Amino acid sequence: MKQTTRVCNLLYLFALVAICNPGNAEMTNKIIGEFILIEPEIHDATGPIEPADLSKATLTISYETTDEDGELETLTLYQGAYQEEFSTVIQLLEPTEVTISLNATEESEPMRINTVIGNGTDVHFAYVDRPGTDEFLLVGSSNQVINPKTQFSISGDLSFLDIDLTNTTTVFARASFVNADGERQSKQWGPVLVRDNTFLIEGDVDRPILVSLWVNAGREYFTSTQLILEPLADLKVKKLGDQIREISVTGNAGYHALMIDSWQQSDEYISLVNAWTSAFERSQNASVSEDAKDEMNNDADAESDEVVAESDKDSGETDETEENSELVHSIAPAEGCEEAVAQKAEPASIQGDEATLDDLPLSYTLRREAAKLKVEKLQDIAKNNKDANAQLLAMQMGAFDPYENADEAITVWQSLAGKFDDEFVATYIRPDLDRVELIKTRLDNDAALVPGQKVPEFTLADFDGEDISVYDLLGEKDMVLIDFWASWCGPCIDLFPDLKKLYAAYSDEKFDIVGVSVDDNREDWSGGVEDHALPWIQLGELKDADNGSPVAKSYGVNYIPTTFLVDSQGCIYRKNIDPNELKSFLIDRYGTDESLEEPELETDETPDVSG
Repeated sequence: MKQTTRVCNLLYLFALVAICNPGNAEMTNKIIGEFILIEPEIHDATGPIEPADLSKATLTISYETTDEDGELETLTLYQGAYQEEFSTVIQLLEPTEVTISLNATEESEPMRINTVIGNGTDVHFAYVDRPGTDEFLLVGSSNQVINPKTQFSISGDLSFLDIDLTNTTTVFARASFVNADGERQSKQWGPVLVRDNTFLIEGDVDRPILVSLWVNAGREYFTSTQLILEPLADLKVKKLGDQIREISVTGNAGYHALMIDSWQQSDEYISLVNAWTSAFERSQNASVSEDAKDEMNNDADAESDEVVAESDKDSGETDETEENSELVHSIAPAEGCEEAVAQKAEPASIQGDEATLDDLPLSYTLRREAAKLKVEKLQDIAKNNKDANAQLLAMQMGAFDPYENADEAITVWQSLAGKFDDEFVATYIRPDLDRVELIKTRLDNDAALVPGQKVPEFTLADFDGEDISVYDLLGEKDMVLIDFWASWCGPCIDLFPDLKKLYAAYSDEKFDIVGVSVDDNREDWSGGVEDHALPWIQLGELKDADNGSPVAKSYGVNYIPTTFLVDSQGCIYRKNIDPNELKSFLIDRYGTDESLEEPELETDETPDVSG
C-alpha cells in the first residue's frame, strides 16, 4: 500500500501537572495527536476511497475516581472538537491512568486509548485511517507507570525484520489469567505503533507474571513470544539466530533470565530454531519434482544431524490405536456386552489414520525438538526449584501437558497450593488445578469406556425442555449413535451431511442418533440445530463450569466430536466411529439401502443411445 503520513497538528494538548508535594518541580506533559492516512493500492468499484472526515469528531480525556460516598465516578479533564491547533492545562496531583476517547462521528462507537499522565512523560497518539479499518493508538511508546518502584520496560529495534514497518506495525503485551470465579481476565499494555523501527512499552507490576508479546505487521509479518515481567525488569526484543519467524526477548537478570533466557539463548535451541525455520522455508518455496524434493530432504537431514535428537518413534512411545486395542482386550466385557467385543475390539478414529513421524515434515520434527528442550527446562524448574514463584511461572508456561502428564501436573499444582496465601491460591492456582483434575478424570473415564463396556446413565433436557433418560431412548432402539457436539465445532458440522444420509436410510431399522450439545447457552444450541436442520433427538448439556459438565465428564469427552455407537443395553460397539465405517456397520447389520448407492457417472465412452 502507498502510505501517506499527514501530521495535521490536530491536537497539541499541553498538560501542566502540578505536583504539590514539597520539593517536586512542575512537570509538563505534552500530548500530541496525529492523523495517518494509508491509501489503498486499488480503489473500490465506486472510485477513489475518500479519507476519513474528522470535522465532527470529538475527543475526550477522562479518568475514574471514588467520590466521598465511595462510589465510582468519571471526571472529564478535556472534551472538545478534534480540531487542528489548541492547548489546555490539566492539573493533577499524582500519576493518573486516563482514557483518551475519540468519537469519529456522532453515531460511531468511541475508540479508546488507556495511558498515564502526570508522570512527566509525553503522550503521542494517532488516528490511522486505513482501507477496511481504522485504528486509534499510541505512537512510539506507551507509558502506564503509576509506581516507579515497580516499573518495567520492554523495548526493541525491529529493523532486523527487514520489512517496511512504517505506520503498519503494532506491538502490545498482554497477561491473561482466570480469577477465583473462573472468569478469564486480562491486562494489556499498548498497542503501540512502531515509529522509526522502534517501540517502548512501560508499566508496573507488583509480582512476576507471564506475558505474551505480539508483533503485528499485518500481511507482512505476525508473531508472538512469551516473557516474564517483574518490578524493575528491562527487557529487549532482539533477533534470534539467523531467522525471524521466532523472535527473542532478553532480560539478562531476574525471572525472565531464569525462565526463558536459560533455554532460548542456548546454542542448542538457537541451532534447532535455525534448522526448522530453514526447512520450513525450503518446503514453502519448493516447486520441484518429487525426486528433487526427496534429494532436498536428504540433504536437509544431513545438515541437521547435529541438532536432531532421537525421534519419538524410538523413545518407546506407542501408537494410540495400538494402546486402545490392548486396553480393550485387557478389560473384561460388561455383562451382556460380549457380542460388542466379539464384533470388533479396536475402536475407530474419526481423525483418520495417524501420521507416523516419518511422514511429518522435517520442519515439524525439528520444531518439536526445540519445544522439547524448552519443556525439559521448565519441568526441572517446576519440580526442583526452591522458589515458589519460579515453579508457578514454569507451570503457567506449560511445563506439563495435562493430557500427557496429568498426574505430575496435579502433584506440582497441589504443592504450590500450600506455598501461597488463600486468596492468591483461589485466583491463580485453584482454577488451573481444577482444570487439570477435570482433564485427568475425563482421561480416566475415556480409557474405561471401550467397546464391551456400558455407557453411563444420564438425564438431560431435550429441545422442548422435557427431561429424557438416555437408557429410556436406548431401550426403544436396536443401535444408537450418541454424538457429543457443539454449534461452534467445525469437525462436528463436517459429519452432519453423511450422518443425515445414514439416519434417513436406517431410522426405520431401529437405528437412531442422539445429539448431546455442550454449547455454552441455549441460543447457540438451538441456532446450531436449526442452521444444520438436524432431524434426530437433541439433548443439551449447556456447559456448567462449576460442575465441569458432568455428563461429558462421565463419558470422558476431552474433545468433540466424540461418538459412541451402542446397543439397546448401552453396550459400546464402536467409539469415535467415522461415517464410512458406520455405513459399513449398518449395511452389515441391516442390509444395503438403495438411497446409499452412488449413481454411476457417465463417461466419454458411454454410447449415445439417443434417437
